[in-house]
Amino acid sequence: MKQEMQISQISPDQVGEFISESFYQELTENFQQKFPTEVRSVMLSRAAVETVLSGDNVSGIKFMNGLVDANDPSSRILVLIPCNYTVTATLPNSIINQQGFMTNTGEVISLERTWQVLFNHVLNYKKLDPEAGYTLINRGSFFGRVRLTETLSAVDCDKFVYHFGFIIEENLPYKPVIQPANGIKMYTEQAMPCPGTSGCPAVTTSNDPCALTRITTKMLGTEAASQLNVLRSFRDKILTEHFSGAEVEKYYTISASLLEGIDKVADKDAVFKDLYHKYIATSINAINQNDEATAFALFQEAMQHLTKTYLFQ
Repeated sequence: MKQEMQISQISPDQVGEFISESFYQELTENFQQKFPTEVRSVMLSRAAVETVLSGDNVSGIKFMNGLVDANDPSSRILVLIPCNYTVTATLPNSIINQQGFMTNTGEVISLERTWQVLFNHVLNYKKLDPEAGYTLINRGSFFGRVRLTETLSAVDCDKFVYHFGFIIEENLPYKPVIQPANGIKMYTEQAMPCPGTSGCPAVTTSNDPCALTRITTKMLGTEAASQLNVLRSFRDKILTEHFSGAEVEKYYTISASLLEGIDKVADKDAVFKDLYHKYIATSINAINQNDEATAFALFQEAMQHLTKTYLFQ
């Protein structure tokens, strides 16, 4: 059974497995052949992984793909985002630190810089595969703390090689393989791909990681589909082209964590109702009137309100 199907059956801190050398070679050779212009690996600091895992209630780490420069594939970096134990859809929720996140080298970058380097990865991948759906681009991978700790404990070295692989059958690029930099033949894989389910799934459940989808569906039920399609069109055709796609990356990174915060509120339904009428319905009306600037301003205002009220508590 694939690891992606087991997240509901195991604790998230258990995600990841040791793999054979032959499977490692297959993954990395596939990636090299499929993406000859892409960086094949980056160095991963032991201290960076240990620091992120040392936080409170951390089940593991999302190793998110980023680029310092969207036009320079050699500027590849990883952003290490800690996760808690609350699983939304297929992945545990991100723990958002106001000070920013650590990269694979141990550098800490701001939240605003994080959203940009994540979007740079998306821009680069769209050049490699123009037909790739926006929400289906693999942005990174999640490893559980138990597997990461086992990997760190097994060898005495300060750095690891984070290889990129490709699974042909699933058309899944940037599949990670972690190997000690001292050459020991030990390989860690079977991570969960991020974002897991797409940002706006076609079928909505109470465990939906997309705040816009869950709120709109809660308010409109089966009538939500048409409004959600308007929002998706705005995201894909307007927001990412004419405004800031980095804002969209921010939204998808923190959306499930925002919903987790709202779920803790006593009158959650009242919160959903207020958010829908104040931001979502108003934005849809602006989009329908071709007033994209107002819709984008409302999106930014909503994000600021939600992060201040429900994320940074």
